[in-house]
Amino acid sequence: MRTLAAILPMLLLAAGLGCEDAENASEDGSGDSDSDSDSDSDTDTDVDSDSDSDSDSDSDSDSDSDTDNELACDVDLLFVIDNSGSMGEYQEALGIAFAGFADALIETLNEETNLHVGVTSTEMGFSSSGMTSISGGECTFTGDGDQDETAFYITPDVTDTGVNGAQGRLYKPTGQPEYFEMDIGAPQEEVDALKTWFQAAAAVGTGGSNIEMLAAPVAWVGDPVNSATNEGFIRDEDTVMVVFFMQDEPDQTPVTIEDQNGGEYVLDRLLEHKQVCGGLECIVAGGFGDPDECFGTRPIRAFLDGLTRPYAIAELPWTAPDAAAMAEEMTDLLTTTLLETIEDTCDDIVIE
Repeated sequence: MRTLAAILPMLLLAAGLGCEDAENASEDGSGDSDSDSDSDSDTDTDVDSDSDSDSDSDSDSDSDSDTDNELACDVDLLFVIDNSGSMGEYQEALGIAFAGFADALIETLNEETNLHVGVTSTEMGFSSSGMTSISGGECTFTGDGDQDETAFYITPDVTDTGVNGAQGRLYKPTGQPEYFEMDIGAPQEEVDALKTWFQAAAAVGTGGSNIEMLAAPVAWVGDPVNSATNEGFIRDEDTVMVVFFMQDEPDQTPVTIEDQNGGEYVLDRLLEHKQVCGGLECIVAGGFGDPDECFGTRPIRAFLDGLTRPYAIAELPWTAPDAAAMAEEMTDLLTTTLLETIEDTCDDIVIE
């Protein structure tokens, strides 16, 4: 299972026209207009007048373009991180890689962009044991008492386990907030505080359930039942929702939830909180996982396939010798593919 090719389906979005390019294009257009105006003034004063009008129009156009470039969306980054016993080094690696991702966000996004960054775990209900069997592309999972995964899909509206970071609650590092909020244009001290906070939050622990649900917790992040930890995290208007997954086993979310495909159910629950901004147009996803032979049958695949924007999934860096080396391999997906998708989504959903 861990000798698969390094990257399973990685679908990239080409980056849109950046602010700097747009400004250069606008300046080139003004220059052409000025040149035409000078040429026309040698022949006809009426044309001069028209040229002045054209120049004013160009100026207005430049002003509109500048205004468009100044528009900023907000970004909510949700990391769903496996907290089972095998994940410690991967959590450390993600914490290291995030520092470069944060720097890339700051270099790319409008300085007025406001970030929310939060982490939840893959635990819905606890099982001290977990076994995965794969046959013919189908996965079966067994936890404590030889029960299947459905026995460990425990929702917080029925039973609140109270576990920090479980059931879609945001993980609260010791002495830190449940999620970190920061403007892109914040001073360096605040940026450094974000990086420090994320390293602590990404270390969500290794004592979690061995029935690991990658998609299921997302359905409960915006639910009022978790408002004590999550209130205000997910925003709607002009806000990109980024869901980033990391797990080393197949998604063990139940295939069917409330008579619906599990992944579609989770996506529908998330869409309840993204109606003003444009629904699916506002959601971006990607991550690191175990894209084994049953990946296509799991709810996480249905969740991802339900999105309108391309997603990127890469295999965890199984063979890297240590967390630092793992972080290097994680960096490209974070700082290139995912960032470009976030930038393009901002361009699409923000309305002046």
